[in-house]
Amino acid sequence: MVYNTEQLSLQPAKPPHGFLQQLLTKGKVFPFTKANDTIALSLAGEVTPSYIKEIESDNKSSYWDEERLNSETLSGWSQFYTFLLTMTKILLILFLPLAYLVFFYPLLFGYASWDKRWDDWLMVSYGLTLYFTLPCLLIWAHYKLVCKGYYFLAPFLKSKRVYSLNRQTGMVTLYKRGNKVRFTHPFIEFDCVLMSAPSPQGHLNYNLMLVHRYQPYSVGVPISNLIGTNERVVEYQRLWNMIQRYMDASQPMPDLLVLEEARAKDPVTAAHDQQTGRDPRYWRDMSDDTYKKTLAEIAEQQKTSPATGPKINIFADS
Repeated sequence: MVYNTEQLSLQPAKPPHGFLQQLLTKGKVFPFTKANDTIALSLAGEVTPSYIKEIESDNKSSYWDEERLNSETLSGWSQFYTFLLTMTKILLILFLPLAYLVFFYPLLFGYASWDKRWDDWLMVSYGLTLYFTLPCLLIWAHYKLVCKGYYFLAPFLKSKRVYSLNRQTGMVTLYKRGNKVRFTHPFIEFDCVLMSAPSPQGHLNYNLMLVHRYQPYSVGVPISNLIGTNERVVEYQRLWNMIQRYMDASQPMPDLLVLEEARAKDPVTAAHDQQTGRDPRYWRDMSDDTYKKTLAEIAEQQKTSPATGPKINIFADS
């Protein structure tokens, strides 16, 4: 069911749910609105023109295009591999050179005979090289080969689907283990709920969820993963505004760098851009510094503009 604010299919009232569903929806509900041009700058600032050019040159697909917004995360093995690479880099750059120097110092200034000191240092350096340096170099070489495109060397590096928002069908899909569909429903059947919880440091962490209104699911669609958990409330309102703008087939897509290449492929957006004379490479031809300055200017403008458009009623009269 395509979501179109010009041709809304009015929804029935929300039925009562059980305890788990009540917990899931215990938070601030953001209403449906006719989305405006406001954007979530914390999301817009995550990519730069140089990064987009790199994707274009490598013919890589974006996580967000004219058809769908795909959210993915690393699998358990991929996360472990990333952790292993981080530790390997720290060892190679910092700890191993320091270890060799520390053990080399007694060779020069020790009190034992030179032969004894040399034998001790050879034994220690042999152990360091065999059990630490060589494994680290092998891991780093493997990583470099994978970066060069030898993906068959890392079959365990698989992404895990989280959710998908489809502009062309109006459907929202949440996935479970094995990239299997947990549920899929029309966008208009979800409530957008902002939940908060204190962190161990006493700060509030936020979670913006799409919660299905008519089914007692114990989980929701975590759209706040697009910007994180430590933003101001108004930033989550802007994110919800952008999501609605994207899903609304009667409006052009949000004007974002990550979506710029896809604008010409969406009929409504392409017609809007042609009518307004928008430069099709407005964002992509900027330098990274100019892009950051432009976002800063938008941030100043948005301080005095509403985070969302006017509220719309999606429910039929009871």
